[in-house]
Amino acid sequence: MNRYQQYGLIHKGMKTKLTVELGEFTDEAYRRCLVDLTGKSSCKTMNHVELESVIAHLKEHQYLDGPKPRYQPVKTNNPNRPTDAQWRKLAALCYAKGWQGGLKDPALTAFVHRTASVSNVRFLTKVTISEVITGLEKWNAV
Repeated sequence: MNRYQQYGLIHKGMKTKLTVELGEFTDEAYRRCLVDLTGKSSCKTMNHVELESVIAHLKEHQYLDGPKPRYQPVKTNNPNRPTDAQWRKLAALCYAKGWQGGLKDPALTAFVHRTASVSNVRFLTKVTISEVITGLEKWNAV
């Protein structure tokens, strides 16, 4: 792995770490965290061993896990179940809205409850998921 890939991994992991711990990612907090870990405030001034130690720290605390699998709807022959395209569209709208939990995000669950009177996203039908998608599209357009 070259230095630039290491920089990218560190930046990605630090963004996750600081967002989880502080609720936001700022350059100031990023550099403070680097100083705490290595004594240096920039990845450019670090040597290979220091870069690897930061990456190891982030992996150890699970801030650099691989991508989490996205929600996969259950395959059924029920004609009332939403199609895969509808699930994908709904997930894309969630991420566009900034709901990083995707289809399992509490904000989406609340929106589904208000829009379709369904207690959970998994209980949506073809008709109700269309209503939710339309509502999110209108909301995003504003």
